[in-house]
Amino acid sequence: MPKAFHNSMADAGGAIVIAGARGYIGSALARHLAARGRALRLVSRSREEPIIAKGPAPVEYVQADLRNVDNWRRLMDGADAIIHLSSRTDLRAAEADPSGDDAINVDPARALATAAQRSGFTPKVVFASTVTIVGTQHGNPVNEHTPDRPCSIYDRHKLACEAIFLEATKAGLLKSCSLRLPNVYGPGASVNLNRGILNIMMRRALNGEPLTLYGKGSYVRDFIYLDDVVEAFAAAVDADVCDGSHYVIATGRGHTLGDAYRLVAEEAFAATGRRAEIVNVPEPADLYPIERRNFIGDSSLFRQRAGWRPTIALQDGIRRFMAAASAAHTMAAGE
Repeated sequence: MPKAFHNSMADAGGAIVIAGARGYIGSALARHLAARGRALRLVSRSREEPIIAKGPAPVEYVQADLRNVDNWRRLMDGADAIIHLSSRTDLRAAEADPSGDDAINVDPARALATAAQRSGFTPKVVFASTVTIVGTQHGNPVNEHTPDRPCSIYDRHKLACEAIFLEATKAGLLKSCSLRLPNVYGPGASVNLNRGILNIMMRRALNGEPLTLYGKGSYVRDFIYLDDVVEAFAAAVDADVCDGSHYVIATGRGHTLGDAYRLVAEEAFAATGRRAEIVNVPEPADLYPIERRNFIGDSSLFRQRAGWRPTIALQDGIRRFMAAASAAHTMAAGE
């Protein structure tokens, strides 16, 4: 159960709830919004408080099971918006345990919609979804009109959450939108292998380790820097976009994995003087179809409606990651 909210939070009003605040995007978003002076209610399953940059407005930490309707009712009390980032993003774990993944990823969305119905609040909800909902058989660039053809348990569950929030919005229970994210990279908390391959390869390159590239590395990805994603969520909270719609969040620039790895190797050499070897290996036989996708996104609709645009090109983002990682290493070493 969430602990009692602080009086200072109630007095400040207008809190933004971040569910999944200890995660990769959540922790970066919390730091960003705190610095902008937004009152925050940071929620996670862990008892530990997320470490964020403090801001002038109250910041509250809440441990809660988001499958519980009453917990959501308490969390939304006095809140301006809920940013729902909490999920398990492991593709293989979802395939191995579909019912468990449903409980982790979909039950919280059901509970949130039920809580809104019972509470009388009409909260604004911004949900973190994924571009891989469209599957593998589509033209590029992908936009909001591209048909949904999910081909994994993870993607089907993300689509189920979107449907829950859309129906709740149509019923007037809440006001929602879903931001469909592509491959996100940048400094921050570790992410799993299925969703953070570029970060993993950048860390390997900084350590002088080889970069393992499947086949010729010809699959295309639309890599987006973490800061641009954070700005997208902040824009969704402030703009009038929560009408049940989903939005593609992307740069509109596609890069093959091979080209991305070569940029990583170049920037790591510039940062460390060590060359990271790119090793081509046969593609594993157990890759899932969605891992063989080619994707470029078109975020024109969200740009138009929210006034957001991505600003960080891939090479610049990789360079920023290298600089941040080097600074963190120096600080940890006490140099």
